[in-house]
Amino acid sequence: MKSAIRTDRSRAHFGRSRYRRLLQTAAMLLMIFYMGGSCSLLQALFDPSGPKFRIAGISIEDISLDGLVIKLDAELDNPYPVGLPQSTLNLVVDVNQNELTKINTDPITVRANSTAHFPIRLDLQFSRLKALFQNISTVKDYTLGFNGAADFDVKLASIPSKVSVPLHLQQKVPAFVPDVEVANFDFSGPDLLSADAASLAAAFDLKIKNEAAAEFLVKGLNYSMELSGNSFLSGESVETRKEGDVSVVRVDSKLPLLGAGRAFLSLFRAGGSSYRITGNSDLEFPGAELASSDFGFDKKGNLTW
Repeated sequence: MKSAIRTDRSRAHFGRSRYRRLLQTAAMLLMIFYMGGSCSLLQALFDPSGPKFRIAGISIEDISLDGLVIKLDAELDNPYPVGLPQSTLNLVVDVNQNELTKINTDPITVRANSTAHFPIRLDLQFSRLKALFQNISTVKDYTLGFNGAADFDVKLASIPSKVSVPLHLQQKVPAFVPDVEVANFDFSGPDLLSADAASLAAAFDLKIKNEAAAEFLVKGLNYSMELSGNSFLSGESVETRKEGDVSVVRVDSKLPLLGAGRAFLSLFRAGGSSYRITGNSDLEFPGAELASSDFGFDKKGNLTW
């Protein structure tokens, strides 16, 4: 008899618990309904403002003669007591409100009551950038826009809930479209009447210019030069001079005749050669809230002397 009473009580307790859960679920659904359906279940129950993306910093990570890589140091703050499972941030990128491209980040996850840190990288080709402007040479800066969202599928009390976190950002970026030129090249052979008879002399200007209009500064430069596929000169410079909107490094060097070998003697007699010059430098953009950027270049051409 007592066992039967306990069974009846257990059934009654189970029934009341199930009824309470149904009431709680109904209350949640009613809450969402009366909020117009504009909030997720988590927003309705915990924090209407919900998770948020923040940008902690922006930098030009790398620059070449073909394009640049822009990096955003992003953060996702999750105030909810449940984690947000893996999802990607899908963004439309525009330049001066003209759509440029679409990017998807690597998968993002964030634990409950935590902040996740992750990078967003944009590989921007100069050919596509120049196509958006009638005359890039007059452009000092442009405005990049990042607009999109990440959608997270979360379950709370066995009820699916979608949390959509938007990101909207506009950032001015200095307009820098670089070119490298070798100019004023002077290649002279040995003067048998001088004390430097056993050397070849070479001098040239290495010019870095901006096809756009942003001001820039070259901070140190490493370079390596080949002539007709043969290693010729390498070195570094910590100072450059400005000629208008062009930064100029003057290279003036002598090569021991014995070290230069027959290849360079034949080049000297030929009066010309193909060249390849590679190097890297730190660039700064005065007035822009950006750290210095790494500029690496690889330029080929022909020289005469």
